[in-house]
Amino acid sequence: MTGLSGQSVSVIIGRLLEQGLVEETGAEPRPGVGRHPIGVKIRSGGALAFGCNLERDRIDGAWIDLSGTPVVNESVPFPQGEEPQRTIQRVEYLFARLSKAVSPPDDAGKLPAIGLGLPGPIDPVSQALVNPPNFPHWEGVDPRMLFSESWTTPIFCENSATAAALGEAWQSRTEFSNFLYCHWGVGIGGGLVIDLETYRGTSGNALELGHVPVVVDGAQCGCGARGCLEAEASVAAICRQASELGLGDDFDLLVALAPSEPRIAEILSRAGRLLAQALLGAVNLFDVDAVVIGGHHFQQVADWLLPPVEAVVPELAMRHNVRPVTVRHSMLGEAAGAVGAASVVFDKLLPTSPPFVPSPTRARASHHRDTLG
Repeated sequence: MTGLSGQSVSVIIGRLLEQGLVEETGAEPRPGVGRHPIGVKIRSGGALAFGCNLERDRIDGAWIDLSGTPVVNESVPFPQGEEPQRTIQRVEYLFARLSKAVSPPDDAGKLPAIGLGLPGPIDPVSQALVNPPNFPHWEGVDPRMLFSESWTTPIFCENSATAAALGEAWQSRTEFSNFLYCHWGVGIGGGLVIDLETYRGTSGNALELGHVPVVVDGAQCGCGARGCLEAEASVAAICRQASELGLGDDFDLLVALAPSEPRIAEILSRAGRLLAQALLGAVNLFDVDAVVIGGHHFQQVADWLLPPVEAVVPELAMRHNVRPVTVRHSMLGEAAGAVGAASVVFDKLLPTSPPFVPSPTRARASHHRDTLG
């Protein structure tokens, strides 16, 4: 499949075996004479990566193995509008706590960096957030500069939805190589995977699904426009619309009441229809094989939001008579953001030479305010 010679493959596999990233499964009996081939598979515990994703109302952190499966993960809520410095302190505490929870035998495989998923837009050069909607106090902030002076681990920043799309690709690479990922929650984001590579755009902020206009002269959005998907169909929008009807603004309570309260049910159904509208347009633009929807809060309302998307996108996409479009719920569940952020570390470090550790000189020179070359 690769076009490489048998000798080249043997050398590569030998290096991967030395690094502990793959393991032999023993001889595989086959008919005929000669030596039976030795099977090789990815060693899931061969390398561990840590990722942390910042939502507007919580932090999700996880150590994942090479299969993309969380070894340990945790979600920490925090008040919306919190000062960035305090939020980054929470990231440090979560990293320390989850690192202790990983069993000692796996310590040697921990990659020396963390992935940090952030709401966009992000300046690709400075890594500072640029006017992030509904994320007060973060304008112009480079999160790496807020870590404590004792922090020495390099940090890779990535748009949250792009990171989640990468995490989904890491887990589903045998199923889809081209898909659109929608991260639904307090905000709405998107990520595009083409041939198992994330497409970031020229500024690193491609697929801002939350800011696709879906309602003419609709609600004011944090980005400055009106009628954006995020302003009309996100968790925050649902809570606002329910509050305007005197139904309260507690999302968990609203979801619990939806089956018996027609007005809440209609708000959720409308959100699903608008989400389907935006995703249909995206599929027509990018001609992908699948749409994957995930996010912490999406778990709670998937029964309301997923059916409209499943009904509209596969049926009305321009490509439906040529090749079908699959719509499905993310395999990553509530851990999508953290797994995606950790996958960024794999994406950055695994192509480098063993043992994936920066030289002491480089590490001291870069400290935590730079990323690995």
